[in-house]
Amino acid sequence: MFVPKAHLNYRYHARRAVYLMAIARHLRDVSYSLFGEQRLEALHGDPTRPVLVLQPPKAGGYSLRILPSIAPATFALPRLAPDRNGVRTHCKAAAGKGAASSSSLPAAEAAGNADQEQQQQLLPTPHYNAGILEDMLLPVHAARLKSVLASSPRLLDGLLLLKVWARQHGLHARSAAAPATANSADASTSSYGGGCLDGCLLSMLVLLLSERNKMAGSMSVLQVFRAALQLLADSGAWSKGLALGRVEGGAAGSLPAGVTPPTMQCFKAHHQVVFLDFTGYLNVAAHMTRGSLAHVQLLARRTLDLLIAPADPDEAFAAALLTPLSSPAAAFDYHWRVSLPSPSSSGSGAAWPVVKKKDNGAEAATGSAKGAEDGEELVRQAMCRDRPLWREQEVQIEQLVRQALTDRAKVVRVIRRPLSSSCVPEDLEHGLIPLAGCTSASPSSFSTAVSSSSCGVWVGAVVDPLAACRLVDVGPAADDAPAAARFRRFWGDKSELRRWQDGKITETAVWEVAPHLRHTIPDLILQHTVIRHLPSGSSLAGAASGCLDWALTCRTSPPGADLTASRAAEAAAEKLGKQLRALEGLALKVIGVQPLSSVTRGTAPLPPQPHPLAGGSAAGAGAGEAGGSGGIPRCLDPMEVLVTLESSGRWPDDPVAFRKMKAALGLQLAASLASSYGHHVSASEEAVDVLLDGFAFRLVLYSGRDEAMLTKAAAAASAAAGDATAVTPGGAGAGGVVGSGQLSPEESPLLLSWHHGLIALVGGANAAYAPAARLAGRWVAAHMMSNHVTPQAVELLVAAAFGGAGVPAGAPPPGSRVTGFLRFLQLLARWPWSLRPLVVDPAGELREAERRDIRKRFEARRAAGEAPALYICTPRDRESRHWTQRGPSTAVLQRLAVLAARSSALLQLLLQPTAVASVAPSHATPSGLPAEWQGVFSTPASDFDAFILLRKEALPHADLAMSAPPASTQRHGSSKPSKASTLREAAGPEAALSSLLLPSGGAVRDLLQPAVPGGPPVALDGPASGPDALSDVLEDAGPSEPPPKRARAFLRCFPDKVVAAKGAARLQPELLVGFDPVSRLLSELAAGYGHLATFCVDALGGRLVGVRWAPDAFLPQPLRLNTAHTALPLVLTAAGEEEGAKGGAAAGGLCVPNVFAVLREVKELGLGLVEDVVLPPSSAKARAAW
Repeated sequence: MFVPKAHLNYRYHARRAVYLMAIARHLRDVSYSLFGEQRLEALHGDPTRPVLVLQPPKAGGYSLRILPSIAPATFALPRLAPDRNGVRTHCKAAAGKGAASSSSLPAAEAAGNADQEQQQQLLPTPHYNAGILEDMLLPVHAARLKSVLASSPRLLDGLLLLKVWARQHGLHARSAAAPATANSADASTSSYGGGCLDGCLLSMLVLLLSERNKMAGSMSVLQVFRAALQLLADSGAWSKGLALGRVEGGAAGSLPAGVTPPTMQCFKAHHQVVFLDFTGYLNVAAHMTRGSLAHVQLLARRTLDLLIAPADPDEAFAAALLTPLSSPAAAFDYHWRVSLPSPSSSGSGAAWPVVKKKDNGAEAATGSAKGAEDGEELVRQAMCRDRPLWREQEVQIEQLVRQALTDRAKVVRVIRRPLSSSCVPEDLEHGLIPLAGCTSASPSSFSTAVSSSSCGVWVGAVVDPLAACRLVDVGPAADDAPAAARFRRFWGDKSELRRWQDGKITETAVWEVAPHLRHTIPDLILQHTVIRHLPSGSSLAGAASGCLDWALTCRTSPPGADLTASRAAEAAAEKLGKQLRALEGLALKVIGVQPLSSVTRGTAPLPPQPHPLAGGSAAGAGAGEAGGSGGIPRCLDPMEVLVTLESSGRWPDDPVAFRKMKAALGLQLAASLASSYGHHVSASEEAVDVLLDGFAFRLVLYSGRDEAMLTKAAAAASAAAGDATAVTPGGAGAGGVVGSGQLSPEESPLLLSWHHGLIALVGGANAAYAPAARLAGRWVAAHMMSNHVTPQAVELLVAAAFGGAGVPAGAPPPGSRVTGFLRFLQLLARWPWSLRPLVVDPAGELREAERRDIRKRFEARRAAGEAPALYICTPRDRESRHWTQRGPSTAVLQRLAVLAARSSALLQLLLQPTAVASVAPSHATPSGLPAEWQGVFSTPASDFDAFILLRKEALPHADLAMSAPPASTQRHGSSKPSKASTLREAAGPEAALSSLLLPSGGAVRDLLQPAVPGGPPVALDGPASGPDALSDVLEDAGPSEPPPKRARAFLRCFPDKVVAAKGAARLQPELLVGFDPVSRLLSELAAGYGHLATFCVDALGGRLVGVRWAPDAFLPQPLRLNTAHTALPLVLTAAGEEEGAKGGAAAGGLCVPNVFAVLREVKELGLGLVEDVVLPPSSAKARAAW
């Protein structure tokens, strides 16, 4: 069957495919019920090496893979060395110099020289040869592995653990049980070309471990696993190349006498990663690239760090081996899609990557792949080489991106485009396994897939957050001529000479961007590199680093205003601190000033803009911008500042007298500030408000006796109420101290100080934390959960996501805002809140015994029904009593988890490449239009039973509502407009995407009032769900009927008539600091109707209050006097009347809540603030009755 030269020109692969078809036909004829369905799978993503996958119906979900193999002596091993050629068409074009020299010689001599020159122009085919060698040496490898593992069963268990680790981290290529569907958004990376480790490589690694370590046989399973990880993480050993000890005999017996294997340098010259087997001829890591090896080593090092010194061994083991990677989108910080021209459409008629650009921009063809005239020629050009065309493109693009990003990126990887997983053995009659998206294996369809394969290469990078935003790339010194020439050749017009302060002159590449866009510098680098070094028509079609920036802006602020406001607030806080420390004549001197606001730590979703009446610059010019509609804002959000006073022994012991004394000190402090610096200061018994440089600061005084006084006051209140256990729930000495959970954050500013320090620690260690926390806060508000989840709880959740909670142990912390936000969504959706507490300990303060004690307390409180649904513990809050005790409830947490799962699935669809998102035709990929990105922040209207519409002029922050993303926020290079109707009608991923954006009966457009009275309702092009879409359209809606004069409130801005009459300067005393009417309304609603419904609101400019009726509240209950005005008597049937007569008067007085009376009372309660009550279209009968 195999002649001596059958290894040339894919002859072996053709015979291999025929043999595989014969096996499949025989198994199907023998017993279909026994072996089940058959399909093909490409080994290592190589279409020339298919394997047969059987799915027996009685195997319990397991599949059987049949790998063809040949005898070890079929081909001579030296002929398959990495420097030998096995595909004769893989050669360089004949040089003009050789042709010219041969023309002057006699004909016979010229012909001989031509043959010799053609022989010299043949290029090595190391990957082609390695594929044949792997099939040929498979039995030898299996026999050697069996003999070694049989002598040490622990090595076998360690190998299994290593495979599990690789699979959980998306590094081990697994066999998919069935073709991926459109809804498989969380598919593993290994199923779609992301796997770079296989069973053969990991087995050889364990063999190498047993050779190098004589004690490997006596190691425990966990020690074998850790030793293998250490070998994987050893970058020095991999850079030199790994090699097993050569074993004579077996396959080595076929070697000619006196012939030695190629040297390590020969393998390193043709492969990026080298790991030689015991024959010395096969590189088992031939399919790996430097990027994939760097990724493996990064994950191995981080896993080792966790396993060597774990804070909690159980959690470390679960994170390393039991937590799977959700998607490739969560594994990388930056995501790009490089669009390449198809080979058939190349202007020069050549198939890249054999087309390179000169310095002057002209293109020079260096290969022999001339323009393809038909599909067969295109397939020949793509396949008749060392490896397929698209694999060469992926490798060279990975090298180019790594060279461009330099030390900005720790890992650069290209996720290989997968081959089809739905082929059956009969498809081999038409050709090789096609690429994903190709309907058949015919040459025409395969050529179409080859052309489309060149149109998109997905690149992911794990970056250093600080280095990624660097403005200047420093090159070699100017006197190093060769290195400087290479630098200029790579960067082109971006390269320039720069003299530094120390006198050095170097080549540099400068990236000039606005301060708020520095996180997009890697995108600019990739864009420049692609245009300069790739063929004409190439472009950076998708860059996701700035696709969510629109969510961090409001309608009235220009881009970058949030960063400017944050820096101005930090400068104002620092200035205030210096002034407070410099005050003289105070009874107790100020010894410490610490900001406590989320604005100063950079996690506020929308930091306040400088107010023109609070001492901000440009009082006249900034008034219109701040007001949003030409007016001056009336309300300011204060930023808390902790002011520590010097200690004193003359404080009173009575809690009431202590509060009065501290209030007197506050009055003295306010008077001193006003007289010394001229600030507008207002003092109260709780705090002191100061207006400085456009911002409002709320000074909270703190002394060393605050905690003792608060503890004494709490004990007195509990004793008066007869509830002594409320003071000491954990025992005689457990209550009443800071950190035990007995003091609320409002009562003890020290708790806010501790929280501020914890968040500042996380933010200082990772530059991407603050913008990711801002996105998380914006998401919580957009889904109308602002009144249920505190900002501190959101910050702790994001901190836990950056600490590695919910992801495999080796996953590095997120290096971009998008990945950090995605990790937050996945943590919120997948963490087992009812089974495990979430411990946030970035500094590693908690030891193993303390963590186990936290779990015991959690289980005890959960069994007693006292534990909050969102159980988050910190070193200062080990029972989750400070930030989540009052909410969210279990039902609200379940809704948050569902919304987070929905948003994360949609975000993964938008971030992942086409082939990873689904193995489907290219037209079935999310287009990345603004409507789809906005869907991450849109909540379905069908989740609520009613909406309370608030008046815009009565909302202090109506202008903070989320605006639609710009039209330029696109992914995957789509230029067609997309409507919700087309999304609904599409198949594949669009159907899943449509279900996320537009649930059944959830269109908010039905809730909209017509722009013109009596006219048609306004339709939306954006997502047809979410309160923000409603707020968008209501901007143009006509004015509604004003409330009575006594209830009119103008809190959004001062009326124009008032400004014109009084002037801006006289309005400063009328500013409202810290006034939030929406939160007060929700407090009243929760107090009066919390047993009937759950109320939800978007605190960042939302005009809707969502109402969700509690199902238990509508069970028939006896009539109560305090709810009689909102009760509806239950109409009994005849049978019910008989039961009521038997049960007495109590049974006959049952009633249910009257929702219409409740809504009318809510409207009256919020008179002046509530404009109307809106019912969703899903409640058609309720709307008609209303």
